[in-house]
Amino acid sequence: MASRQCKNSPDSFCYVCGYYVGDKHVSNKISKEAKYWEAYRLYFGMSIGDQEKAWAPHVICGSCRSNLEAWLRGSARVMPFAIPRVWREPQNHHDDCYFCMVNIAKYRKVKGRRALTYPSIPSSIAPVPHSETLPVPKPPANLEFNTECEDSISSETSDAEEEYLQSTSADRHYPSKRELDDLIRDLQLTKSAAELLTSRLSEWNLLRDDCKITAYRKRHLDYSVYFDVIQDLCYCKDVNGLFDAVGIEHDPSQWRLFIDSSTKSLKGVLLHNGNKYPSILLAYSIQMKEDYENVKQLLLKINYAEFNWQLCGDFKMLGFLLGLQGGYTKYSCFLCLWNSRADGEHYSKIQWPPRKELMPGK
Repeated sequence: MASRQCKNSPDSFCYVCGYYVGDKHVSNKISKEAKYWEAYRLYFGMSIGDQEKAWAPHVICGSCRSNLEAWLRGSARVMPFAIPRVWREPQNHHDDCYFCMVNIAKYRKVKGRRALTYPSIPSSIAPVPHSETLPVPKPPANLEFNTECEDSISSETSDAEEEYLQSTSADRHYPSKRELDDLIRDLQLTKSAAELLTSRLSEWNLLRDDCKITAYRKRHLDYSVYFDVIQDLCYCKDVNGLFDAVGIEHDPSQWRLFIDSSTKSLKGVLLHNGNKYPSILLAYSIQMKEDYENVKQLLLKINYAEFNWQLCGDFKMLGFLLGLQGGYTKYSCFLCLWNSRADGEHYSKIQWPPRKELMPGK
């Protein structure tokens, strides 16, 4: 397979079931000394392999570990399948790489990993459930194991992977690229600071092999293809493509366009109505001021007429959008005919005639 990096680290998936293993899930690095190693061989009739290969997962999720070890003890808990996920070396990153094809962008909650789509491809064959021809095997009756070393996960919990439990493993943890990216994002590090942190951690041999020191120099290139610059305005020229790259479904009815400016910038940002997703920047300028022509140019460049998002902004922005006359106008309110020049009535008159028409310049 080509040497370019997979979208997701192989160690972000369980070797046994193939499910995604996030930061909030229990996972353990596969070890020959662990009880689940022998339980895997006895239950499935095969041994855990390919642990020396970079293209295979090297972790087991908390659910598979607890189920295998509980079955080995003679408990009623069993694995949900008779044949585990089978791994082979991928041939390409397009349609034969499990770690590139699983889209984890929709993963939000701890229990959400089961809702992800896990393909069955030649390099990663999906598990086969139990059936009449593939019954649940019986654990060996004369197997001896150390009962003093109990599981770090309670055997009474049927869905151990769905809870956030701190692993009691004494093995040193080496962050993957995804975990390092999350740390850099949480610390809000710049490109140079992120590169410095990665360099120091790599110097101390505290990172996995998929972490590259220079990866953060060009981290903006993945999304820069969706933007263009004309004069003083940087804008998104492919909104749907940007949403696909971020991994969020674009439903214009679920987003609102917020336009605002300060003394130094003019920006247009998409905000999700339920605040479920982060804001998406569509336009930005450090030279343009907030006036009618600039706002018009911004809306044209981001193809507002095609998507028709709901608009939100301050009263000045409402004035631009409704065509109200700027400056010290007589009727400056877009709701009613409040007379700005009738100073004697401002503190005594409560009811003002409603505005019945919106005419530019009036």
